[in-house]
Amino acid sequence: MITKESIENLSQRVDIVDIISQYIEVRKQGSSYVCICPFHNDKNPSMHINSQKGFYHCFACKAGGDVFKFIMDYEKLDFSDAIEKVARLCNFTLSYTQEKKEKNSNLKYILPRLNAFYKQNLSQHRTALEYLYQRGLNDEDIKKFELGFAPQSHQTLRLLKNEKIPFDEALKVGAIKEDKENNEFYASFINRITFPIYDHKAFLVGFGGRTLDANHMAKYVNSPQSALFDKGRIFYAFHLAKESINKKKEMIVCEGYMDAIAFHKAGLDNAVAVLGTALGENHLPLIKRYEAKVILCFDNDEAGLNAAMRSAFLLSIHKIDGKVVLLEGGKDPAELVLNHQEKILFERLQRGIELGEFYIRMLLKEPLNSALQKQKALENVQKYTHLLEPLIANSYVGLVSRLLGVNENLIKLTKNTSSQKNSFDSHSNLTASRTKIHIAEFGLLDFLKKSLKARELFTQISDTACFEHKELLSKILQGLGNEDGDIREFELYDIKSLKNQNEFLLGIIKVNLAFLNRVKIQNPSLALKKQLFTLFDKNSFKFLKILKTEEATEFLKQILITLKQEKDAEKLELIFKYFYKIFQKSSLDKADLKWDKNETEQENPF
Repeated sequence: MITKESIENLSQRVDIVDIISQYIEVRKQGSSYVCICPFHNDKNPSMHINSQKGFYHCFACKAGGDVFKFIMDYEKLDFSDAIEKVARLCNFTLSYTQEKKEKNSNLKYILPRLNAFYKQNLSQHRTALEYLYQRGLNDEDIKKFELGFAPQSHQTLRLLKNEKIPFDEALKVGAIKEDKENNEFYASFINRITFPIYDHKAFLVGFGGRTLDANHMAKYVNSPQSALFDKGRIFYAFHLAKESINKKKEMIVCEGYMDAIAFHKAGLDNAVAVLGTALGENHLPLIKRYEAKVILCFDNDEAGLNAAMRSAFLLSIHKIDGKVVLLEGGKDPAELVLNHQEKILFERLQRGIELGEFYIRMLLKEPLNSALQKQKALENVQKYTHLLEPLIANSYVGLVSRLLGVNENLIKLTKNTSSQKNSFDSHSNLTASRTKIHIAEFGLLDFLKKSLKARELFTQISDTACFEHKELLSKILQGLGNEDGDIREFELYDIKSLKNQNEFLLGIIKVNLAFLNRVKIQNPSLALKKQLFTLFDKNSFKFLKILKTEEATEFLKQILITLKQEKDAEKLELIFKYFYKIFQKSSLDKADLKWDKNETEQENPF
């Protein structure tokens, strides 16, 4: 089992925004963060994330909890597996009880140990080295990108045995695969040059492998999907490029390992590669986090053009700026760098086509000879531009007009709607979209949630009936935390915290007075209590001025306890007359404010 102390340490260290943003696009909004909720069919950002308090909450479906709850629900994992997933995502080492520790002691070392084995093998495999040298790489490049060579399957399996790494653990991280039909294991990479793949936190999660056999159908393969490796979320070489990306606010995205390495060799160290044919939605949060402009540099063949189209579409509809670079003559970046044609590469990068323009040009690249063809082509363009912001969509009117050969007045690229709101504005002002908040009341609720002493005192000085948010108050008095949806939602409000207990007690007076102002009063004692609450509310500055903090606290407690318990109208009237006379004085004395609340003699109103 994972130790309790280890879980607590992980909870304190982990950034919930960082974890959630690896799954969903997250944007800062005021003091919190917002995103589309993945737990229901959400079109607007209904989910809010409180980074300081470490929880998320959806205002639509009420999903919420801490970072472990998010991973459990999103990944469909149990609690223990969710903890381990979070630990891997933030590169945190968990502590286990002895039994679990012995069982999993090698898990985090498997891929690094395998990588060391592959790197050592490369130096002994002349054919693989010659191939890399022929592709323009030198020993420094090989060292920087940690290239290696995976030998025969039995050699990899023997290494695992020698290192006492259980096959079932190696299987979990994609180091090996299982032939269930023959009930045997075999290495995931056999006779291939290996490219270690790190996630954005520089944690080794998998490999890419390049065969040297020209007759092999699969030239490149990646690690199988595993607990660590998800190719739809990862960029190759991002761990080496992220510093430059953050500095330049620009990233070059190319198709393969060798292209990414070539860009780095050419001095363009903000280059990364996708592990498939195009960008996917799961890549977007990482791009958004670095606020990077994206330069797509794919091969100028059918597969490359299709990948560029899909990527340009995805980036542009998610408001990510960028351009597409197409290399002419069937050459790729690696080939240009190999032939010392870096200048051509730089020139092509400068002459890239803006994402939206590229996508529209591709949609309209076929000859359009009739009015009907032009109309259908325009409708295809509109399907795309209707997903863009109006200002952006309208900027393409001139382009579409020229490509179709029709007057600009005939081109409409936005939807027929009088107002189009940014999707991330729907919860920009929580107080405007929900019931009006009684500011004083929410301040009290916040104080009650933070103070056990205040919760214990509450029943003596007030009543839940006086509060508008009775259900929320009840949950706070029960001591419920962020596991409850209403509590999470309450904590997302920007509430001005009360400074001390006296502000809390004065707030109770205000809320009780507000309640009595709302209800129809027929009971004489309630009418007198209303007058008393009004009296103390209006004259609070007088007694706070002459009493020390502790004295004022005790005075306010006794006042509130008395008004809560006393139901005799005659006694309440005496109390009112007594304090009304006192507050009429030009100068108060501490002695005027002292009494024994248990006495009920006429000379002492209490």
